[in-house]
Amino acid sequence: MSDNLQGTELLQFLQEASVAELRAALNDIHPADILDALEDYKGDAIAFLAKLPNEILADIIEEAEEEDKSGIFDLFPLDQKKEIISEMASDELADLLVTIDPDEANDLIDSLDAEDAQDVKDLMQYDPETAGGIMATEFMTVKDNMTVRETLEYLQKYGEDAETLGYLYVLDEHEVLKGVVSLRDIVVHKFNEAIAPLIKGNVISVKPELDQEEVASIFQKYGFTSMPVVDDEDRMLGIITADDVLDVVVDESTEDFEKMAAIAHSDGEYLETGVFELARKRIFWLLFLMISATFTSVIIQNYESALASIVILAAFIPMLMDTGGNAGSQSATLIIRGMALGEIAIKDYFLVIFKEIRVSLIVGVVLAVVNFLRIWLFNNDILLAMTVSLSLLFTVVLAKTVGCTLPIVARKFRIDPAIMAAPIITTIVDVLSLLVYFKLAVTFYKII
Repeated sequence: MSDNLQGTELLQFLQEASVAELRAALNDIHPADILDALEDYKGDAIAFLAKLPNEILADIIEEAEEEDKSGIFDLFPLDQKKEIISEMASDELADLLVTIDPDEANDLIDSLDAEDAQDVKDLMQYDPETAGGIMATEFMTVKDNMTVRETLEYLQKYGEDAETLGYLYVLDEHEVLKGVVSLRDIVVHKFNEAIAPLIKGNVISVKPELDQEEVASIFQKYGFTSMPVVDDEDRMLGIITADDVLDVVVDESTEDFEKMAAIAHSDGEYLETGVFELARKRIFWLLFLMISATFTSVIIQNYESALASIVILAAFIPMLMDTGGNAGSQSATLIIRGMALGEIAIKDYFLVIFKEIRVSLIVGVVLAVVNFLRIWLFNNDILLAMTVSLSLLFTVVLAKTVGCTLPIVARKFRIDPAIMAAPIITTIVDVLSLLVYFKLAVTFYKII
């Protein structure tokens, strides 16, 4: 094909092209585009996929969302499944096999050669959200006594199945990682030069049990495209590549966003998820927060006589609660982001709270002054203006203190800080702001 087809044009081509035409064009069609066309196809999916070679089918399954992989894989007979998995990367295959029937998974693993089968079994033992769970075992090793020419010839002969060729690893006779050399350094040197001077001995690696979010932070810090995974004896187990980390970043960001919005995590796409499933994901936190809001009702009832005496006090309750919730959410969002990026640690708590208190005083004073002038001008009641403005100042200080404290406390007790976000902080700050407001009102008006 002279032009890259997209959307309906690609779908039409895939349907109408002969097997020979299709296979000739596959170098110009990305598997992700074929997957998109499959999602738009209304006919028999098997007939749609029958023209494609197994290596392309393997790529399509690897490109699919985690919740869709097994559904596509199940379209094929067992014999073809065995051929498809032989074309898949070890990490992708391990992720797929844990989602299907265990007996079928074992049958499929037995169809692989002994070394590949053992690699997949080993990968399936790791928690999927750790370095071991996202690593692949297809990596290239070289010997330190090779020349540039010998290295390139070796890569031409054995490099086709490697997950990536950006970095080549030097191991000793016990598989212990001794160094790394980049392909870039190799290709810019002369053929007869030895690669030994190009090898870097200080290799940054990770252990297989490290959480995938921390792996992503290391990638971000050093700008890696791949990174080795080693055991406690520094024996090399596999590599993690940048595309794996990108998936982690997207998944973790989505999960944190859902937690901060008080929604249970969901792997499905919004438009493809049923209304009852969406409701189920939201109802628990809404019930929890609704019941928690009972505290605000109790406070208002306890100060019912104050509200009855000075009715206008009720008009400023929403403003105080909204401002407190917003102020707390601002602080929590910045702290959660800082911890996610490794900029803030638990030991930094006192530095954080000192900074947030100073910020809250500046913000609170500005809001209080503006609010004081507004109430004084429009209500002509200086006592009311003082009550509401001082309450607003205290509310902002309390909200930002709570907002920066809860995420750090959560991390201290190994709870995801994202849980301590907007909804919970807003609920706590609502209670505190009402208590402050009514205490000041009682003090200034002496109505109880």
